[in-house]
Amino acid sequence: MKGNGASLVRRRPHPGKPRWRKAAAAFAVGLAVVSLTAACGGGTGSGSADRVLNIGFPVPPESMDPAKLSTDASLYANLAYDPLIYRAPDGSLQPRLATSWNYVGTGNKLFELKLRSDVRFSDGSPLTADVVKTNIEHFKKTSSSASLLAAVASIEAPDPLTVRVSLSQPNPILPVLFTQDFLAGNVASGPALAQPDTLATQSAGAGPYVLDPATTVSKDHYTYVPNPQYWNKNAVHYDRVVVKVLTNANTALAAIKTGQVDVLRADYTTADAAKSAGLQIAQTPLSFIGLNLTDRAGQLVPALGDVRVRQALNYAVDRQKITKALFGEYGTPTEQIQLPGEDGYNPQDFYGHDPAKARQLLAEAGYPNGFTLPVLTRTTRGTDLIIQAMADDLKQFGVQVQLTTQPDFQKYTQDLTSGKYPAYGVLAGALPIYAMGQLLFLPNASVYNPQKSSDDQLQSLYEQASVADDANRARLDQQVVRRLVELAWLVPVVFTPNLYYSRPMVGGVEATAKEPKANPVEWFPKS
Repeated sequence: MKGNGASLVRRRPHPGKPRWRKAAAAFAVGLAVVSLTAACGGGTGSGSADRVLNIGFPVPPESMDPAKLSTDASLYANLAYDPLIYRAPDGSLQPRLATSWNYVGTGNKLFELKLRSDVRFSDGSPLTADVVKTNIEHFKKTSSSASLLAAVASIEAPDPLTVRVSLSQPNPILPVLFTQDFLAGNVASGPALAQPDTLATQSAGAGPYVLDPATTVSKDHYTYVPNPQYWNKNAVHYDRVVVKVLTNANTALAAIKTGQVDVLRADYTTADAAKSAGLQIAQTPLSFIGLNLTDRAGQLVPALGDVRVRQALNYAVDRQKITKALFGEYGTPTEQIQLPGEDGYNPQDFYGHDPAKARQLLAEAGYPNGFTLPVLTRTTRGTDLIIQAMADDLKQFGVQVQLTTQPDFQKYTQDLTSGKYPAYGVLAGALPIYAMGQLLFLPNASVYNPQKSSDDQLQSLYEQASVADDANRARLDQQVVRRLVELAWLVPVVFTPNLYYSRPMVGGVEATAKEPKANPVEWFPKS
């Protein structure tokens, strides 16, 4: 793979509707009103002589260290850290800190990058192969996504601008992992990595901006100013960028309507109102929500050990109805884990909504009257509402869902990994199939496959895809996804949208199927 190659509203429910629809309306109200700090400055249209970009974002960063950020909060790192490889809005992989890259030989086990020679970090220190080596090691040691680089066996720097990564097992998606989307390629300076704790509250990148701690208030707003060392000064479009944490969807909408923010990472519950207000809307499907049936051996719920039962659940759920009720025009029904147009997507449906088929399969498996299914879920992005809607559908077939909702993500993860629940509500971003395997469905996916289910055919297809070139991997990835659908390990229902609202004076705000995350380094003031 070469450096210039291609990479890969809810509607308001009517009275008398089922409980989950009433819950959907309550969910849209939100929990709190976040004050907008006056110290953050005005919007680009405020009349200030400076070019100021104010961004509303729904979550604060866990840390300013790219290795400790969740990918959902990557925006905070992308302002200050250039990645090794840049993923453009059209999905193409483009040079950034690396000028070129490729796998050496066949089998996707040796990967080499050539670095840009004219780069200095914001602290003035140079970009070198040794610094990149230290960054990758830091990511492997500290990141919650470190499993994506678990196969990295050794890293060498044969010369000051060459990095060579040797793998113990094939990994065909290193170019994607070293983009801004996965944070593994967002490189910090050598002096900062020598004192890694400093990265928690300040930036030390080679990106267009630098975090200004003096005008930043943790968990409220984060202020960035231009990086005087930046190698590509023509790409710096603002004199100041302020990211304001706006956790409530309605408060956030009010902020952009009144000009207190210029761009907003938004919630689908306010999309119709944003459209009516004349805001620019960029959106694309991003994360799927559904049930993960982890008790595939039937240890907790014997019915789940029969593939016919798991398939019956897929036939029983009315994805179109649920999607329209909860997301309106902004959701995408799905029975698979991969987005349309991406490697692995299967254009032919396997299930569809077929109540008669669902009843037939349940009867054949010995459960004509259904069974009881305990389910753990979370509240993030309406996951619990989707599961409640699924429960209403399944009840018609005698499947009684006993729902436990855990709003605390850490506790949710602990309960999930304990293995005491046979199924749980899953929210997962659509990723390359190789990454999905590591995080979701392979036996070593410890969080999301707590019972360590395995399937020989699935494992074989995955391993073949891991060593294949781009063209053949696309075909094999499709077979991997098809096998997952046949096994019915999951009951996906909907791809939720990634939404951005922007005011007319800001350009470049894009969310596409090939790059669903709009990147603030692309945004610019319209004259």
